[in-house]
Amino acid sequence: MGNLRYARVITVVICFALAAVFVYWQPASKAREKQHRLNEAFSHLEAWKAGGPISLDEKVVKSLDLDDYLNQNYSNDSETISLYIGYYLTGNKVGASHSPLVCFPGQGWVLSGTESKSVRVGQENLGLTVMVATKGETKELILYWFQAFDTAHPETFRQKVYAFWAKLVHHREDNAFVRVSLPMTGKDREKTFQTGISFLEVFYPRFLEYVKEST
Repeated sequence: MGNLRYARVITVVICFALAAVFVYWQPASKAREKQHRLNEAFSHLEAWKAGGPISLDEKVVKSLDLDDYLNQNYSNDSETISLYIGYYLTGNKVGASHSPLVCFPGQGWVLSGTESKSVRVGQENLGLTVMVATKGETKELILYWFQAFDTAHPETFRQKVYAFWAKLVHHREDNAFVRVSLPMTGKDREKTFQTGISFLEVFYPRFLEYVKEST
């Protein structure tokens, strides 16, 4: 009994020590500038034709503390999607993006059917959140995730953990928030989701190459 209690105490001490390291000891941040801006790197995506970048208000860019961003529509022969990427070069900006679960309701959207998924895209597992957003007669299917260097996560807590690991082990700090929006008015959710996945199969491998790019 005494040995069990002693083991528990040791476990708690180790957990507190690791937490202290996680919170207080981090290598100095160092941005790695990209060779191309996002709007140049993703000006076309195979069968998906870009509609041209849509500028954000400067106040929004400042409030999100963005290093770069892309806000653009893409279309193929029958479907249109909207892609937003908020990109950060240093780990001290992890968590700067506003979660759609907070900002969407603040803009008058009603959210429903929110769930986390893990999907296979090429050789990678992509963790994302899927939800339906409705405002008046407009309905959209939203797919979003938080990127921590070469891994994608449905929420920002895991992003922060993996971002710390990437900084410590790989000496890389690139992180991002990515959102794909698909019109869903009068459409089936599953078919709309599969359209989103077909887009991600083209986009995500390219995006991962961009994230991992060395300058």
